[in-house]
Amino acid sequence: MRRSDRVHLGEHSPGPSRRSAATESPSPLRAVAALQPRAGNAAVSRLIGGAPPAPLVVQRMVRPARTATFGRWENEVVWEGPDWGTFDRTGGGRSVHVTLGPGSRAPERSYGGSPPDPKECTVVNALIARDGGGWVRGHLWNDHLGGPGTSCNLTPMTSATNSQFNRGFEEPLKKMLWACMRYAQDNPTADHWYGVRFHVTAEGRRSNAKGDPDYHVADGFDHTARYVKKDKRTGTLTPAGTTVPVPSGFPAELL
Repeated sequence: MRRSDRVHLGEHSPGPSRRSAATESPSPLRAVAALQPRAGNAAVSRLIGGAPPAPLVVQRMVRPARTATFGRWENEVVWEGPDWGTFDRTGGGRSVHVTLGPGSRAPERSYGGSPPDPKECTVVNALIARDGGGWVRGHLWNDHLGGPGTSCNLTPMTSATNSQFNRGFEEPLKKMLWACMRYAQDNPTADHWYGVRFHVTAEGRRSNAKGDPDYHVADGFDHTARYVKKDKRTGTLTPAGTTVPVPSGFPAELL
């Protein structure tokens, strides 16, 4: 027998063929399965004599409507300003306008400002030297609400005036902002936040002589605090409170 005739031995061998998987011809089922991506399930099922498969039922999940909430209320701190009036390093400042959002009362901002810098509003040093004490650098914009301890935001006050200013304006202002914060926490899907727009202005002077330390001391202070609403989608601020009712339980505006 010639060596080339060995290719026919497999036809007469009594034992099973030992062809590798790489050379084995594809089975009929594999060939049919290969048609599935092009012919589809139903056509393949008919080809192999079976019943068409039951249609695949896809249940669509109903997604809830997207809320109007954008961002986090904790980041809604200063909405407008601050706008300062005239000021200098000696006499300090005369006015401030600022609008605060509910984030100004967030726990991480329990003290958002800074204490008075001794190098600012230096007329207080002269007043203390003259009277032996009883004078402070008062914040126009309260330091616990973010007001800085620099001359633009400081003005000379007696200790008694500072305490009265705190009781009559700063503490009620904080309560207004507390209400705005609670509303933001309790109503995350509302389309707006509440905040407060306020101003403080020093009125008059105790002396008209510019060389007198009392020239920098105000006769009194005018201040107001009113609610505003901020649209979460557009960022638009609109008055609220006097013209538009605010939620029940909000403290009265300071007019």
